[in-house]
Amino acid sequence: MGPITSKLVDSSSKSPDALSKPYEILGANKTDTDYDLRIAHRARILEFKQYRLQNPENHKTAAEVFRAFCRAYETLSDHDKRKKYDQNEEWIKNIPLENYTLQQLAAEPDLASELKTRLQNATLREINAKDPQTGHSALYCAARACNVEAVNYLIELGAELDLAQRTGSTALHVAAFYGHPEVVRCLLESGADYRKKNVDNSMAEVEAYNADIKQIFIDLKNSPFIQAAANQLDWFKDNINNITQHIDEQYYVQRQTLLHCACKRGYIDLVRWLVDERKANLDIVDINENSPLHLACYGGHESVVEYLLDKGANPLLLNKWCMTAEQEGSMYGTTITDLFESMRKRDMFDMAAKGIDWGFE
Repeated sequence: MGPITSKLVDSSSKSPDALSKPYEILGANKTDTDYDLRIAHRARILEFKQYRLQNPENHKTAAEVFRAFCRAYETLSDHDKRKKYDQNEEWIKNIPLENYTLQQLAAEPDLASELKTRLQNATLREINAKDPQTGHSALYCAARACNVEAVNYLIELGAELDLAQRTGSTALHVAAFYGHPEVVRCLLESGADYRKKNVDNSMAEVEAYNADIKQIFIDLKNSPFIQAAANQLDWFKDNINNITQHIDEQYYVQRQTLLHCACKRGYIDLVRWLVDERKANLDIVDINENSPLHLACYGGHESVVEYLLDKGANPLLLNKWCMTAEQEGSMYGTTITDLFESMRKRDMFDMAAKGIDWGFE
């Protein structure tokens, strides 16, 4: 248990003044650089994580302290807000829940249910939106705080796994740097690209907090699914004879195949290889009953959608939200839906001559 976190929780239950000074809450000094503050932020998050596990009876108080901790970091990590506090000790300690941004909700594990409520009717644009001040997405904030419930929910809603923040870092970078192995594993197994680099030219693995997290990268890079998420076609060609899994193996919690992964990411060359060379099944559905065509449409990947339709992927399958692939692609205007309309108008005799089994009713 971290000494600062334990002291804050104990003190806050006795006196509200215990949470009145941002530097003390964060365990930082006025002379600290931005990087120093980030290290202090990481230390406190890891302490809170451990404290919650060891002291479930203090759940409510710990949540209140963590909330103050979030406000403290928001103050000190923003140059203008920090300067204002240093000059007159003014800072925003409390924010009404209704005024929280998605990023602020995602940053507090105790507000996961509120985040889900807020996201019920959210568009993909809103889910992936970056905070105008911090430049962070909700998924990035959830990954940094080890809010596993929020991370899983945002991924299910289609949050962009590799969305880069201002520094080029992704959710995978911040999860690795902040020392959250469960989030690193979740992101990789959901299809995050381990090759992505930030402005320091560093991949997430390089920024891993400790050896345990580095080992997760080493172990999972042996998985065909993780290599598919990184678009490693050459790896597949070199290792195909050593891969023991069936080409239509359904991986991890989301039960997605390699074709699901490639279609979701828009990797057309890998998609073609999986279908043309390895005869991957076009219509297997994942845990949400999405086919590869659903995911390609949802991602707006025109070339992949057109290819799958040409190959005879079933356009009538419904996912768990009772949506067809064409409906999933409707958010892109007519870009995707025109491909379906074009197929409807194709000459049936020409299609039959080419051996295409088309399934529109």
